[in-house]
Amino acid sequence: MDEATVREAAETHARATVERDYSTAGSYLSEEMRAAAGEVMGAMPKPLTASEVLDVQTSGDAATARIRYSGANGAITVASTWQEVDGRPTIVGLDVVERA
Repeated sequence: MDEATVREAAETHARATVERDYSTAGSYLSEEMRAAAGEVMGAMPKPLTASEVLDVQTSGDAATARIRYSGANGAITVASTWQEVDGRPTIVGLDVVERA
């Protein structure tokens, strides 16, 4: 997967998360990540007001996008691991890597 494709998908996913469009945001999650996403969502500031894709790093057939989510009571940075699943970029891993 190339960086531009992952960045575009990450930006769409992050924007949808902020806009509470969980149908769109969730469509980027693998089946396993749909079950695990609640833990990361619980760590996010409430209400969310902004997102920013900080960087995207590719390594072989995977990529990691670091996304900062901001809200009234702080910010967190989430590292999402992306792989191609059924021909499209899909989140297969999520980790909160920083809280501010």
